[in-house]
Amino acid sequence: MKPTLEIQQIVSTLGIDPIRFLAWQEKELVEKQLHTSIEEHKESTHMYGLVV
Repeated sequence: MKPTLEIQQIVSTLGIDPIRFLAWQEKELVEKQLHTSIEEHKESTHMYGLVV
């Protein structure tokens, strides 16, 4: 996700290190993608269970 000017202003105002913020943001995106793929796998397994 590309930081918007608004997010950059908020980060700056709060005194958060922008590099640490970007690292945290990327970590969150990876975890979200991992969680989404796990949920998709659960749903497909569940649907298979219903078919049987």
